Amino acid sequence: MEQVIIGKIVNTHGIKGELKVKSSTDFVEERFAKGQHVLIDDHGQMVDMIVATHRFHKGHVLVSFQGFQDINLVEKYKGCTMYAQKDINLLDEGEYYIGDLIGCEVYNQNEWIGKVTDVQLYDHHDILVVEGNQKILIPYVDAFVEHENIEEKRIDVHLIEGFYDEN
Repeated sequence: MEQVIIGKIVNTHGIKGELKVKSSTDFVEERFAKGQHVLIDDHGQMVDMIVATHRFHKGHVLVSFQGFQDINLVEKYKGCTMYAQKDINLLDEGEYYIGDLIGCEVYNQNEWIGKVTDVQLYDHHDILVVEGNQKILIPYVDAFVEHENIEEKRIDVHLIEGFYDEN
C-alpha cells in the first residue's frame, strides 16, 4: 500500500521518549491517534511504530511510541521523515494528497515546462519543484497555479515574465 508523508521529526522533547514532529498532514488527530501505525524512515530503513500518545506543544505535535518511552531509544530518529498509509477515505470530494502532485506535467500557458519532481513544504506555502529543460521552483499558490487535474497528472500555471528562461 502507498504511504504519505505525515511529518518530520525535528527534535526530542523531555526524557520520556517524546519526539517533536513538524506535521505535514491535515489529519493530525487521525494519524497520531493512540494505536495508529506510523513508519519512520531511518536512513532508508522503514521502522514501524505504534503511537502511544500525542499532544500539541508550541506549534508541533509531540508523539511517543509504545515501547520507546526513553529519550535514549528515540534520539536517533531526529531529522527522520514520518509516513502513514495513504487513506483516501480521509479526503473530501475533490481533495488529494500533496504527494499526488509529483509526476504531474506542468504547462505555462499551454507550453510544457516540465514535470513535478518534488514538493517542498513550508509554513506559508508549498513549492513545486519542476524539472524540464531547467529546474524551476514554483510557489503553489493561486497567483501562479491556475488549474490542476490530478487524475490527468496535469497542472496549468501562469508564470510572470522573467520567472524562468523560456529558451
